[in-house]
Amino acid sequence: MFKPIKIELAKKNKYFIQSVLVGIFIYITTQNLFDLEGIKLALLSLILVVSGSLIAHSTGITKENFIYSVIMPLGVISGGVLSLKFYPNLGSVFKIFVVAFFSGMYYLVSLADNIFLVVSDREEIIPLYRVAVTWSQILQVIVAIPLFAGIFKLNIVTFTHSLIISLISFLFTYYQLWVYRFEPDAKKVGEGEKFYICFLSFFIVFVTSLGVSFFPSEDFLRALFTSSVLLFVLNYISAHLKNEISRRIIIRHLLITVVFLILLIFFKP
Repeated sequence: MFKPIKIELAKKNKYFIQSVLVGIFIYITTQNLFDLEGIKLALLSLILVVSGSLIAHSTGITKENFIYSVIMPLGVISGGVLSLKFYPNLGSVFKIFVVAFFSGMYYLVSLADNIFLVVSDREEIIPLYRVAVTWSQILQVIVAIPLFAGIFKLNIVTFTHSLIISLISFLFTYYQLWVYRFEPDAKKVGEGEKFYICFLSFFIVFVTSLGVSFFPSEDFLRALFTSSVLLFVLNYISAHLKNEISRRIIIRHLLITVVFLILLIFFKP
C-alpha cells in the first residue's frame, strides 16, 4: 500500500507561488490573450484573491478578519490590471517589469497581512508587528497610485471617478484602523468613531479628487496628488490614534500634498 505524500509549504513559499500566479494573471488578462472584460475580469480577480487568501492564510483566517485580508491584495491586482489595460503603449520589457513589480507588491502585502493575522489570532504583539505597521501605510500609498491612475482612465463621468476612489480610501482607512487595533499605545475606537473616521477619509479624498478634476492634467498626476491626500489622511489618523498630532506633522504632509498639486497644475497634457 502506498501512503499519500503530503507536501507542506512554508507560508513564505505559498505567498511566493501566489504572487507569481497573480503576475501571470495580470499579464495574460491585459495582453488580449483571452476575451475578458468588465464583470468577467473583476469576478476572476476576486476569485483569485479570495481563494489565494484562504489557502495562504489558512491558519489565521476567521470570519471576523477575512475582509481585512483581501483589501490590499485586491488593490494590488486591480492596480496591475488597470495599469496595463489603459497604458498599452509600454514596451515589452517595461511591461514585464511592471508585472514583476505588482507581483512583488502582492508578496509584500501578503507578508504584512500575515503578521497582522498572527497578532489577531494570538492577541499579542510579535516583534515584527511595529515594522509591519510602518510599512502598511507605505504599501497602501504605493498600491493606491497605479490603482487611482487606472480608475481615472475609465470611460465614466468624473463624479464617478471621485466616488470610486473615495470608496477605496474608505476601505484603506478601515484596514488601517484594524492594523492599529493591536497597537498598545493606540487609542481604542468604537464602531461609531471608526465609521466617522472612515467617512472623514472618504469626504476629504472625494472633495480633493473632484476639485482637481477641473484642471486639464494627466491622469497619472491626478493619481499622485490624490494618493498624497490619502497619505496625509492615513498619517493624520495614525497620529490621532497615538495622540501624537502636532503642527509639524500636519504642515509636513500638507507641503507634500501642495507640491503634487503644483505639479498637477503646471504640467499640462
